[in-house]
Amino acid sequence: MTDKTMKIILSVLTIILLVLIVGLFAFKGAPAKTDLNKLALRIGELRQYRSMNRADVNAAMERAFQRVGYSVFSTTEDNLYPSTMADAGVNIYVRGYNPFNELKPNKRAVNVVYLRDFDSLYPEELDAFDGIATSSREFYNYVLNAGYATVYLPELTDPSIFYPAPREDLVRDLLYVGDNDRHSQAVALALEAKLPVEIYGRFWTTNIDENYIKGEYIHENDLGAYFSSAKINLVNVSNHEAEIGIIPSRVYDIAASKGFMIAPYNKEIEAVFGDAIPMFKNADELKALYEQYINNPEARAEKAEKAYRIAVSEYNADAFVQRLNGLVEFLINEKKL
Repeated sequence: MTDKTMKIILSVLTIILLVLIVGLFAFKGAPAKTDLNKLALRIGELRQYRSMNRADVNAAMERAFQRVGYSVFSTTEDNLYPSTMADAGVNIYVRGYNPFNELKPNKRAVNVVYLRDFDSLYPEELDAFDGIATSSREFYNYVLNAGYATVYLPELTDPSIFYPAPREDLVRDLLYVGDNDRHSQAVALALEAKLPVEIYGRFWTTNIDENYIKGEYIHENDLGAYFSSAKINLVNVSNHEAEIGIIPSRVYDIAASKGFMIAPYNKEIEAVFGDAIPMFKNADELKALYEQYINNPEARAEKAEKAYRIAVSEYNADAFVQRLNGLVEFLINEKKL
């Protein structure tokens, strides 16, 4: 073999080796192929807080997405991006009051954020997601006018957890379930009106007379029975929620349990439930409603039945997921995935 032939062979082999090396690095750096039947539910809270004195809404979403046909995997801020979910073709981010610790959306997948009990995103968050679902009518109008793909998506209830289950041992005149992590106008007005409210929740002990506090924690499996059994459930709706058009999920849960409730005035509650949920604007109005209904079980039952039919037929987990999945399917077509 001549020197010239040898040089040609070595040159060809060198080129082949370089091509293989470049291809290997390109393969390693390429994003994983995504599976559009695999859905990752990425929840912006620690796992330990998912069902303390409230329903695990995320679990209801998981089950409903599974019924649609997805393979569903969920994770929390403890480990938002496990390797087992790297190939998820659909990513649903559930955003609370605080931003995510880190955002690494897969550009080869659909990334949708759902805002619960919240009405805003930082600009970098807005641009990180393909679609935005929000329980705030005001924020929905804002992002829609700003040109983002969005859907108005009120909160949901899970009728498999919340259903009529009254118990004699749980009967009480006025029940309030909720933590004192945010100001509760409803509790403040109840105390001002000197009503016999019984409170279950954390962080109350140093703020009010301990005689009102009956416990710190009710598991979601028992919440429905408490709501069903109380003569009157007191619901908190903050001024901020009223302003931005949010109905708290607690309203739907009590309604699905066929519990009678009264709430601070909220135009969205009025629009959805009509007169099924009596509302008040001050302590005097709250006291008048309490006195009107506490000894009138027929009137309470009539309104609770009306609210129940609305909640379970229109605001259940399956209806929620169908609306959210409509946005997902639109984005799959838009991104040509």
